[in-house]
Amino acid sequence: MFRLVSMFSAVLCLALFPVLLFNSGFYVESYGLNADAGADFLGRRASPMFLGLAILLWMGRDLEIGRARDAICIGMAVMWAGIALTGTYEFVMGNARPTIVLAALVEAAFAAAFVIARTR
Repeated sequence: MFRLVSMFSAVLCLALFPVLLFNSGFYVESYGLNADAGADFLGRRASPMFLGLAILLWMGRDLEIGRARDAICIGMAVMWAGIALTGTYEFVMGNARPTIVLAALVEAAFAAAFVIARTR
């Protein structure tokens, strides 16, 4: 299961890299927010992080149960859960439109999958 979750998560992170690098305004606007210079700046700054995560996940997809795999699983679960919670919070506060809920559900599913994959 770890291999599959790592691969799907790597593909998602890889897809986010060029979107945030070259068209972060589209990404921000898809959640009903105005894309300003600050949002563009933060999107471009975050894009290499997603590329790095994609590489880490892809290259680590065959790790056996152990400390390295635990670290990846726990780190990714915390990251995806945190992103899901912040998106849900922004929706509840009225700052983002319902498209964020779909994203938060996918992110929460990735978080849960990494928790489960830790021992399988």
